This record gives sequence, structure tokens and C-alpha cells, in this order.
Amino acid sequence: MANQSQKAIGVCHRMERLNGIRTYIFSAICFLFWSAAGFAQQGVTTLGIQFRPMIPSKYFGITTELESSEGLTAEYSPRFGHNFGMVIRRGFTKAISFETGICLVQRNYRVALDLAGFPGRQEMDFRFIGYEIPVQGLVFVQLGDELWMNASGGLSLDMYPSNVETFGEARRDTVIYDLYQKTWRNGRLQLSLLANYGFEWRTKENGYFYAGLSYHRPFNRIGFSEVEVREKTNVYRLEHMLSGNYLTVDLRYYFAEDPERPSKKRK
Repeated sequence: MANQSQKAIGVCHRMERLNGIRTYIFSAICFLFWSAAGFAQQGVTTLGIQFRPMIPSKYFGITTELESSEGLTAEYSPRFGHNFGMVIRRGFTKAISFETGICLVQRNYRVALDLAGFPGRQEMDFRFIGYEIPVQGLVFVQLGDELWMNASGGLSLDMYPSNVETFGEARRDTVIYDLYQKTWRNGRLQLSLLANYGFEWRTKENGYFYAGLSYHRPFNRIGFSEVEVREKTNVYRLEHMLSGNYLTVDLRYYFAEDPERPSKKRK
């Protein structure tokens, strides 16, 4: 078990070097966006809250992944998770905006294990917690007096605070099977690609109401997962690189704010 853990940690350390380069790129993009925002003379800066349930989708590659070796089979299935947080939007014009914020992300997974002698399929659930700082550019098209359609794209800096492990047990007559799962994060920081499409209802007094879809795709696998089954002196292991892709339904509310007015210079 110790050798397997060292192997997993070694894989993650090698990937951290690439993640460091992507982090520098992300920081440069953030600086450019904030600089541009500082020179904007008109528009609205508003605060919003969002709740984004995650949806498994085969079309976007968010589906069951299978691993098999030495008689042991493991199916990793993404489950419904959620993304919750706050966003800050800066409007340059009526059609172009910039957005950032911070979100708590909970990815949920189920690993189903099959092994000869098992009393049926055994399942273990686990969650992988992370935080995200998105940087997006938004383009709007007006459809009516208060209705707007938008598309956006950008990057996200993803942060993973810790590893995760779960334990389980299966019995068949007098035989006991010990089940174990551990997932190591693939670096503390990673970059991901963001894409979004949706509709927004803007009111002057009650704020903005938004509904849409978002796709989040990390540039790397987010974790290295290992499952283990022990039965007396027999030990069965499987390894899997965990995907972090997800699709969400976006529900957002932005507080009403008045447009900023240019200050008059005193003579």
C-alpha cells in the first residue's frame, strides 16, 4: 500500500509543474482584465449570487469510466453535484461585460466494484471538494426591452484543498471483504476552460435574473484514485485518473445597481 501511495504522489508532483505554468498564464490574464476594467468610464458593476447543479452528460464526456484488472472491475460514475458562490460583473457597454468571483464546488462520484465471490455489486460514494475563481468575457444580444441572450468564455483557476478517502465492508457468509478508496488531488492549483450560454431578464429595481448552461473542462485530470479490496491474504487494486468535467444548469441573481457616472473635473 505504501508503494502505491508513493507512486500516486509521484504522478501528482509531476503534474504540478505543468499546473504552475498554467497558473502564471492565468494570473497574467487576470491582470489584463482588471487593468481594462480600471479604464472603463461607463457601465455597471454589480454583485451576484449563483447556484449551479451539475448534470452528468454522455454528450460532454461526463459519464461512467471503467477500469478492470486481475478479476476486479471498478466503474467510476459522476453523480449530481453543485457549484455555489458569488460573482462580480463589470459592464463595459450594454453588450460586453467582464465577470469573476469565487465558488465552492462539490463533485460527487460513485465507484461500483465487482469481484468473483462478492455478494453482489458493492458501491462506495465519495465527494471531491474544490474552489474556483472564474475569469470570463461576456457578449450580450438584446432580444427585448428587458430580455438579453448571452454567450461567454474564459478560464477558471481551480483549487483543491485536500485528498479524500472512504472505507467500506462486504460480507458473504463468514467471508469479510474490506473496501478502500483514496483519491489524491492532482496538484493544489489547476486551470480549466469555461463556456456558457444563457438568457437574462434585466429589471431596473429588482436586479437581473439569469438562467443558462455552463461547461467546465479542466486541462488535466483532477485526481489520481485507487480502490482496494482485501479478503484474508488476497489484495486486489485498481488505479484511475479522475476526470473533473462537468455541465451545469446556471441560476443567478444580480443585485440592482445604478450605472456609474463620470466625475466632473473641477476647474
